[in-house]
Amino acid sequence: MLKGALVGALAVWASSWRIMYLEVHRWHHLDARLRFAPPPTPPGFPPARAGVPVRAARAAAVLAPPVSVALACSCLRAARLTGPAAGPPPRGTATGR
Repeated sequence: MLKGALVGALAVWASSWRIMYLEVHRWHHLDARLRFAPPPTPPGFPPARAGVPVRAARAAAVLAPPVSVALACSCLRAARLTGPAAGPPPRGTATGR
């Protein structure tokens, strides 16, 4: 269960930073400091604000790294506490014949 969560968190981390790269360099919705950089608005219109996709991508880019590190530490700790995986004894030992 922890390994699946770790794989999911790492996938979110990688994809969120890919989206951040595209937001900054291709789509120009964000500046280099990840602040919303709206296009100029015509007179008489309200100023543009960041939408839900931009906010969600920014939140994922900020939250995914610490979550991934915490899950990795949990996986390592669980593996250390449970010991090596149980399996058949090696051949050539007294119980493995």
